[in-house]
Order: sequence, then C-alpha cells, then structure tokens
Amino acid sequence: MRSLLLPLFLAFGIVCAANPLKARDTTAPFKIYAYGKGISGLPVFYKNGVAEIADTAKIDTSMTTVQFAYSTDSSNTWIASPDSTRSAPFSADVLCLNQDTASANPVSFSGSSDVQRSNKLSNVWSLYGSYVMVTLDKVNFYAKPTGTEGVYSLLWSTSAEAMTDTIPLTLRTTAPATVSVLS
Repeated sequence: MRSLLLPLFLAFGIVCAANPLKARDTTAPFKIYAYGKGISGLPVFYKNGVAEIADTAKIDTSMTTVQFAYSTDSSNTWIASPDSTRSAPFSADVLCLNQDTASANPVSFSGSSDVQRSNKLSNVWSLYGSYVMVTLDKVNFYAKPTGTEGVYSLLWSTSAEAMTDTIPLTLRTTAPATVSVLS
C-alpha cells in the first residue's frame, strides 16, 4: 500500500508544479462590484465626481458606468474611464478616498494632478484575488441610501462600527453570478 502512495504523491507534485499561478493581468480593464446585506453585486458608477453603486435599472442620466485600469505610474493607483457609449462627463479620472471627516468619507474620482487630488488618497488600491483592498489600516466600505431606491453613495471609514443608515460592504472585481430575479 505504501509503495502505491509514493508514485501518486509524486505525480500530484509534478502536475501542481506544471500549473503555477498566473500573474494578474495589469493591462485588462476591470469593474468593481459592491456586496452587502441586500446588495448583491451592484456596479460602481461615476456621478458628479463621486462613486455611487446602483441597480443598473435605477440609474439616471447623470450616472456613468466606469471601468478601471492600473496606472502606468503605480499599480496602487487606479484610473477610471467611462464604460459607456453615451456622452460621459469625464474622460479618465483617478479613484480616490476623500479625507474630509473622521467618520464618513466618500469614495470619489479626481483628476491626475496633485492640486486636484489634495486631501484625497489615490495611491492606496490593491487586489487580493478579486477582493478590493486598500493599503491603509482598518478601512471599511459602506453604502448609504441616496433617497433614490436602488442607488447608494459609496463611503469609507476607518471606524469599525457601521455609521447610521449604512450597509457594510465588500468590494470585488467579480460580477454577480446571476441577475436578481426579485425586482
């Protein structure tokens, strides 16, 4: 019995060594989706310089779908560009974390100059598999209802406690497996 297991383990080791993990493609654009209680993979949109998540059936004309790509300067800086054939209010902006208050801050978009990005963190993004991470300690993402059903502001905070009227989120680059049938 023992003599049969050794060739099996050796064959397994050869197969595993022949299929190494692939490096992440840093040239392909990707989208970001939000997951939380009652939020099953809503995509990120651009609206007046801030990030919102929304049911695609609920978006209005001021919202633009976006896709992201790694900056040529840093893989921790993500460039957002319109992923739409209709007229877009921007051409390419940097995804940022605003630092306006201590508790609830918007995730936003900004131009690439240092002046445009003052009081904003942009070189902080990374991926762990398909999970969106930031290089700061204890960052949490939240959705806050905007008053329009199915549309939420995307916020971040270093507080571990959820803010009033918010939903804790996980951000991923993986689209939902199915479209909701409960509309």
